[in-house]
Amino acid sequence: MTRHPLPVGTRVSHINQQWARSLPDGTATVIDRKGPWPDGSWEYQVRAACDFSRQPGPDNPESRTTWWPSWATTPSLTKEEPVNNNTSNSESEDGEQEIVSLHRLLARAIAAVDNNVEEAFVVFGLPSLWSLTSPEVRRQALLLAAWEARSATAAELESPTSAGQYAWAFTQYASSWAEQHPGGDAEGFCAGPHSARHAASSLAFDRDDLLVSLETALLLCSRAEAPEES
Repeated sequence: MTRHPLPVGTRVSHINQQWARSLPDGTATVIDRKGPWPDGSWEYQVRAACDFSRQPGPDNPESRTTWWPSWATTPSLTKEEPVNNNTSNSESEDGEQEIVSLHRLLARAIAAVDNNVEEAFVVFGLPSLWSLTSPEVRRQALLLAAWEARSATAAELESPTSAGQYAWAFTQYASSWAEQHPGGDAEGFCAGPHSARHAASSLAFDRDDLLVSLETALLLCSRAEAPEES
């Protein structure tokens, strides 16, 4: 039995989409919620595919926003934790899982569209999800992606926007830190007080540059292996 409320960022499908029960990633993303109502139910605002009857994809992007009742909203089969659980302490144990989940989602999204950032924006509705994610989590996701992509070359991160420059700088930060800390790992890099953390904070907390920070994260994820399941 599904426990409600579902956190923002949860991948879901509608009860009437019986064909979607075998899809591990669902057909929509929870972006807001209301409730509980007097009967104990909730209502979820979701970003779903344009055509309700078909699986999301390049020809059926998740660009439609609508509301689903909780009784009709089913979490996807994925075992990952939701991207944004609205926790007050974003770097708690739950926050750490949130960061890893966001990294996996971005890596999967950019890979699904052959590293086409603009297509990833449209098909997966990433700008909305990124804006709803706390800036602390955005910062840590940038750092984690930088660590995973620290061996990438400048050519691999090339972009006509400033995001390419940010991505290249972050990989250089991570590579330099790894050389200075033999045996260091992602946890150490993401937690350490260094130039990369300050740069990531500046980018992640700037709401005027949300698309730039998102593109930076996607470029990094396109050259990184997603963290292994814990």
